[in-house]
Amino acid sequence: MMISGQDGLKTNSPFAKAEPAKDISDVFKSSKGWIGADGNYSVKISAEKTLWFYSDTWLGDVENNKRKNPVLINNSVGVQEFKHGKSTVQYHWGKTAAGKPSALLVPKDGKGWFWPFAGIMQGEKLVIFLFLMEKADGPSGFAFKNSGVVLAEIDNPNDSPNFWHIKQIKVPHVSIGEKRKVLFGSAICVTKDFTYIYGYEENKGGFYKKMLLARCSNNQIAKFTGWEFFDGSGWSKNFEDAKAFMEGVASEYSVNYVPGLNKFLLVYHDAFLSPDIVGRTSLNPWGPWSEKIKLHTCEEKSWSNEVFCYSGKVQPWLSKENEIIISYAANAKSLAGVINDARLYWPTFIRVKINAAP
Repeated sequence: MMISGQDGLKTNSPFAKAEPAKDISDVFKSSKGWIGADGNYSVKISAEKTLWFYSDTWLGDVENNKRKNPVLINNSVGVQEFKHGKSTVQYHWGKTAAGKPSALLVPKDGKGWFWPFAGIMQGEKLVIFLFLMEKADGPSGFAFKNSGVVLAEIDNPNDSPNFWHIKQIKVPHVSIGEKRKVLFGSAICVTKDFTYIYGYEENKGGFYKKMLLARCSNNQIAKFTGWEFFDGSGWSKNFEDAKAFMEGVASEYSVNYVPGLNKFLLVYHDAFLSPDIVGRTSLNPWGPWSEKIKLHTCEEKSWSNEVFCYSGKVQPWLSKENEIIISYAANAKSLAGVINDARLYWPTFIRVKINAAP
């Protein structure tokens, strides 16, 4: 029988108790201009530069723990550069014809908006999945729905994001119905032989998700006819054969190989609005996955019943052989809650050390 310790981790877990990675979180704090965002997907494009892709983003000022003159846009990009042992982040967003702040990444037909998800470098190009969103009926903070997925190809990712050459390609492997929704782009994992593209099937009103998995030849994500789909026991060229498995994942999660574990690690926020970040391990990118192990309980949830946490995922390029770095977001159920508490809605990082390979 497994016995839980005080921190909620199973005593035979290969993971030590999570600790705040304040040294990383503080890099992304600002009191003017860009003042917080969620999403927190990253792509390291060179030894000196990493791109951060954010979803809903606040612009304005922070004074006395409140956001002043706040403006909310749908996405932004941070460019983190490393020089002389230090890192700096410059944030980028767009402008409307009238000169007002706007999202950097916008649908070419002007309909809906984009939330960036997983991305990767393929040769000199950067490709990133953009979830197309639109307004819908729902409670405050959740009045939106998916309407598709676009793959953005950026052939000059080293240039300023405001001058990127972006090609938008509609992802055909999508199904959006009243009772069932299938989307790919939550996570990407590259191995020697294949690139694995993770997604989810959503049903029961959007609160229950199961993992979906496709694969393609390396550097061939945009060649959609070459995708193969995991059908539960093998791989099929037919999108309709994609079989959902591993119930409980979030829309945002990560899968990557961790040398200190000698296994693949899946990390996500457990259940809808849970403060717990959990992990599962496997010898293969497709599983079978272990029982979930609680890695961290986000303290922000204890601040107020209006606060919730989500978006937990590993940032592999920040991690080490025996240490993983996880990012997450803390939000409020109302815009006023975020405006009036500037502790919320920043990229937040934790450090989880690996005790030993199990």
